Amino acid sequence: MEKEEVKQALHELFGSQIRFNKDFDRNLSKLKEGMVDEFVEWCNKCKNNQELGSVPPKRKFRHLYVFFRKIASDIRVTLIKEQNSDFIEIHLDEHKGYDDIRLKLGYKRSSYYGS
Repeated sequence: MEKEEVKQALHELFGSQIRFNKDFDRNLSKLKEGMVDEFVEWCNKCKNNQELGSVPPKRKFRHLYVFFRKIASDIRVTLIKEQNSDFIEIHLDEHKGYDDIRLKLGYKRSSYYGS
């Protein structure tokens, strides 16, 4: 699948309100075809409540529901949904970006920040 095909499939799955992180295209191009297919299938499972997500520990983000997945050895995906509502963000990142999201939401204390 081409990058635009993947984005179109995700828009069809989640709706036009879904936002992609700035490095989404670059990180998507690092994935092999089979990994891209598995990524889209995982998104479909999240949408259909077949994957387990969680509510972020930080109080200010308790209105969200978050799904995490490792796709390749260095690529991670974070899918964010408003509880009882729409999916709003999808982040395809390397370790640093993934850690930044987890730190922001309260899931971890990042080693990048001397924590």
